[in-house]
Amino acid sequence: MRLQDAVLEKKAHIKHSEAIAVDLRQGAQNGATTDFRGFVSNAAYVRKNIIPILIEAPRGFRDLGEEEVWTGTLKALVELHPKSIEGLNATLTAEFQETAVGGAGEMQADWSDTKRQVSTPTFAYVDKYGLVINRFFEGWISGLLGDAITKYPTVIANPNTRRENMDFLPDYRSATMLFIEPDPNHQQVQYAWLCCNMMPKSAGERVGSRDLTQGGQLAEYSIEYTAMTQVGAGVNEFAKKILAMLDLNGMNPNLHRAFSLEWYDDISADVKAQNVGYQFQLDEVSRSQIG
Repeated sequence: MRLQDAVLEKKAHIKHSEAIAVDLRQGAQNGATTDFRGFVSNAAYVRKNIIPILIEAPRGFRDLGEEEVWTGTLKALVELHPKSIEGLNATLTAEFQETAVGGAGEMQADWSDTKRQVSTPTFAYVDKYGLVINRFFEGWISGLLGDAITKYPTVIANPNTRRENMDFLPDYRSATMLFIEPDPNHQQVQYAWLCCNMMPKSAGERVGSRDLTQGGQLAEYSIEYTAMTQVGAGVNEFAKKILAMLDLNGMNPNLHRAFSLEWYDDISADVKAQNVGYQFQLDEVSRSQIG
């Protein structure tokens, strides 16, 4: 049976937190002795994988042609394809000025500034057949940011947009994303980052080589984005609204029907017609029974 008040209500330092939190005043185990009565309150925080959600695609995708392909591909690339996502940070650090006190070397510290670490969302990918990931980011960079030769985005060469008085404000070139770390129940938001003005700094390394003694290599990229990031209670509230849409109720992958039934009701006809295999052997033995 756990101690009463093991969970801290929304007070003081967690006043604006939605996720369940323990009360640090109970369950400490590193004092004069261990306190097994409070082991529940000593439960450690284990970081959960973040959930990446595309909020807005670059407005310029509309002018590149086939907007639904550009937007759908970006959504898949940021939400479904990354091998890993790193670079999200909200670490606070305090800076101090020091004044000498006496002659023994003691220093008196006085606060001078507080900074929050800048987030640099970085996505790791393994490219797919046809170098489609590399080509997508090359198209985004050249099409909306700037071509390597002309230093102007190639979208202005599109006959359908050339006569327009186009603006290249940040929402035209960049995307906005929300990154959510859910609590262990997938019900509340532990932390969230809302990143706007996201643009890729690279399309991924494109190199060639020849070595007949070695096998072919995968094309692996680490794509870093620019970002302006908002964090705090307001962002967490927005993330909670999005998280509520990601309902896990009834989502048990162990109960998913066999993938083959998505296309077939039975063994394919050309395979079934072959006079070989497990079933054919059973049928042959059945036909050759004596008596």
